[in-house]
Amino acid sequence: MAWFRSRKKVGSPPGKLRRWLRVVGRSLAALLLFGVLVSVIGFFRAPAVPVIALPDSSERVTEVTGLYPITMDRVATPRSVEEIAALVASSPGPISIGGGRYSMGGQTATPDGVQLDLRNFHGVVSLDTAARIIIVHSGTRWREVQQAIDPAGLSVKIMQTYNTFTVGGALSVNAHGRYVGQGPVVRSVRAITLVLADGRVVRASPGEHPELFYGAIGGYGALGVIADVTLDLATDVRVQRVDTTLAVADYLAYFRSRVQTDTGVIFHNSDIYPPAYETTHAVSYVRTDLPVTDSERMQPADQASFSRRLAYRVISSGTIGKWMRQHIIDPLMFRGHPVTWRNYEASYDVSELEPASRARSTYVLQEYFVPSDSLPVFVPRMREILRRHHVNAVNVSIRHANADPGTDLAWAPTEVFAFVLYYKQGTDGAARAEVGRWTRELIDAAIQSGGRYYLPYQPVATRDQFTRAYPGSAALFALKRQVDPTNKFTNTLWDTYEPGPDGRIPDVSADHMPAVLPSEVRIALDTLRGYQREEGAEYLTHPEWDLVYTSEAYARWLSARKPPSDFPYVTSVGTFWRSYFATWRASRDRSPAGFGTHVMLGVIGVSTAIEYGLKGLYETTVGRLAEADAPIDGTAEDRYAARVATEYAQLINDKGWYEFSFAHALVHLWTDVPFFGPGILRKWERRLWLSAEYGFKAVYATLIGLGTGAAYAPDELQRYVVVAGWNDSLAADTAPVHLRRVAWLDRRYALVSVPRYAAFRDALLGLSQHASRLRVAEISGNEIVTVTGTAPLSWRAPPRSTVVTAYPVPTDPGWMRVVLAVNARDLLDVLSEKTRGRLVVDHIYDY
Repeated sequence: MAWFRSRKKVGSPPGKLRRWLRVVGRSLAALLLFGVLVSVIGFFRAPAVPVIALPDSSERVTEVTGLYPITMDRVATPRSVEEIAALVASSPGPISIGGGRYSMGGQTATPDGVQLDLRNFHGVVSLDTAARIIIVHSGTRWREVQQAIDPAGLSVKIMQTYNTFTVGGALSVNAHGRYVGQGPVVRSVRAITLVLADGRVVRASPGEHPELFYGAIGGYGALGVIADVTLDLATDVRVQRVDTTLAVADYLAYFRSRVQTDTGVIFHNSDIYPPAYETTHAVSYVRTDLPVTDSERMQPADQASFSRRLAYRVISSGTIGKWMRQHIIDPLMFRGHPVTWRNYEASYDVSELEPASRARSTYVLQEYFVPSDSLPVFVPRMREILRRHHVNAVNVSIRHANADPGTDLAWAPTEVFAFVLYYKQGTDGAARAEVGRWTRELIDAAIQSGGRYYLPYQPVATRDQFTRAYPGSAALFALKRQVDPTNKFTNTLWDTYEPGPDGRIPDVSADHMPAVLPSEVRIALDTLRGYQREEGAEYLTHPEWDLVYTSEAYARWLSARKPPSDFPYVTSVGTFWRSYFATWRASRDRSPAGFGTHVMLGVIGVSTAIEYGLKGLYETTVGRLAEADAPIDGTAEDRYAARVATEYAQLINDKGWYEFSFAHALVHLWTDVPFFGPGILRKWERRLWLSAEYGFKAVYATLIGLGTGAAYAPDELQRYVVVAGWNDSLAADTAPVHLRRVAWLDRRYALVSVPRYAAFRDALLGLSQHASRLRVAEISGNEIVTVTGTAPLSWRAPPRSTVVTAYPVPTDPGWMRVVLAVNARDLLDVLSEKTRGRLVVDHIYDY
């Protein structure tokens, strides 16, 4: 009895609870390990299929930030003036002109046009050292000019801080640098030769065709191709660096008394420190007779380094990084007063700014010009905007420029200070939209301060802002209509702001849709609640849909009376993980999803692996033995299982899986399906197995449904598409799909409402029938759309699409499932080719 009592005591409820918890914990761990094992095996059973793309003659052109990739019809690389003239004369257009591609808003490209890449058109034509004059081809980089003139003791008179850019590019944007007493580069240009739209080569200077000279310089390729350039040069001298830190409020007086009046100052700039924007670091390089402390005449061509990338990464990492820049990094960098050659200080290479990657985030420039006396007015306005929007600025550099001598798009009609903002931003649609908002505020602040903004950067200004900042544009456009009546020369800038002959901006169409939406459209879209969706969801939605496809395949399998024991359960698990891995890899470089998304997909994947793994084990053992007793067309339970699987597959195309009533399926299994009939062993094996499956899923679905309802707000069932070339009659042409025009936007862009899920796919497939008349500008604020479908293994990817992943369909190895990423503007063209390529579209993802 004592022994019995002691055992009872040991087996008290708390002890039993602990044992049960251990059993449950070990069971869950075993299931988790089982799910992981099934996932790994399945992943390797579903190998990726290499897909060959059809030939594509077009070329994707981008600029340094990576924010504005544009698909061109082709890129030509002429090497002589004669080749340029022949290409221009023979092409109907549109033609864009590119050099180093450092403009940051598509100013060197236009969709489906021809780009003249002038980087092969380079070299010194002549050098007169006595007169200090050089003639170069416009594709020549400034470094090449410096290398030619440095041995003669000469230096470039005016150029940007970095010598990486081409001379022609600098003239096209009327660039400037840190030169005191100078200003726009046009002040150092004696003459240019210009290739006009008809192929004529014309010489232009302040005295010869001055209208062409002052229109082409700073004209962003509107009038023609700048070919040869005649430049004034300066003498190379030794310069000593001096610097000081002071309050921004004191800078104007400091500049007037200490810099502007000192004829020995060659270079000067002052960097305002964020995030307070109250302190500035003024740096000058003053002519000296002291011996150089660095014997090198020029800096190396490649100045990229890990330390520089690390420094910019630290500075842009947050408030602490900016404090470190002001109090640690800059004091270390600016120790002492080194003496170097002018050419050395003018030979910085832009590679020093290049980050390791621009995929998720990128560094961008903006620039604002205000009359010198307006500095105290503009700075507080700028400070308030940058701080309110939490702009991740690296610095704001102040430069000085004298007045422009008369270019049509002069950014310095009077003496000005330039505020060069260098900042970091995300590359996703939401980040770009936010940048547009605060940039327009800064533009207004500059205009209200009597100033202007610079055009080589993101084209987010409204047309009203452009016209107010550049009243001389009317003269440029009038001249353009004379020398380029067919508008052969264009680019993203002019696609956005150039009016037609009647003075109004032309309406968009399928064959003339700019690479970017005008800001008037973006402003209207900003007011639409729920319009902007995360781009990362466009990729990582697919793994969940892979499970939908598997459920549909399983339903078809059962409906075809194929034995459940032969279904490829493990391989079907592998396709989920295969698609997850590929879409994660594609999304991480653009708009990485949050940790919660990966946790959710991990839970879904592992739980599916456990379910399919256990189901596969059961069906290939007990289920297969019971199949021997089944009649040829299966039992009533088999047919009922096929019907339930079909209903389930239909529901999850539009709703969450947990919304399916497994409890209802369980009840009707016992009330509607007869208890007796042919294959009695199979009948009861199916009845009991299906009862266990439906019962467990009913409980699990209820719990998941409650958790989902508590954690997530109901999603909108409508998505919005911006379409160019829309006509209301198209809605009737694409019946029975329900398309609704919500509003007409600027330039006749239409905002169209489309239902989600299958209706979204059918709507876009319907619109693709009108691909010659329509073009999609963006969907839910983003430019990338993913499309999935099945195709034979011999299928070829259509032009202007990227294969994210492809893997065999487990139930039909002769076919593969393909995930394509397509730019929104090319979507209808790609979809219109689907039947020719035998791609059966399953889904077009709607964010």
